[in-house]
Amino acid sequence: MGSQVVRGVYVSGCNHSGLRPKFYESLGLWKGTINIQLPRETDESVILPKERVPGLDPFDQNENQDFLIRPCRLKGVSGYQIVPIDKTTSAPRGHHSEKVIEIALTKEIEINPDEELEVKLEGFDN
Repeated sequence: MGSQVVRGVYVSGCNHSGLRPKFYESLGLWKGTINIQLPRETDESVILPKERVPGLDPFDQNENQDFLIRPCRLKGVSGYQIVPIDKTTSAPRGHHSEKVIEIALTKEIEINPDEELEVKLEGFDN
């Protein structure tokens, strides 16, 4: 499996992390996501991971959603790119249509408002 590096700018998110403790714990992640605005011309294959995991918390069960995930690294810390999806239709939710990706890491890192970030996304077919 190959990797791809994407660059974007940090943007604030919706703060749903407190509603998903089981989800973050199941993946060994620090609770919270880093939202990164990618350029509008970014290809859809970069924005949609392929591995699916179930929504484990009441919030996601009530919202009828699972997640697509992809391993990644940001500032040398491993984690996952995360996209909430509808359980029934598999339609992406969140900020997907705005070309914003959500990254959750194994530990908290320092990020400044509007900081330019480089993310190494894993799991691409070569």
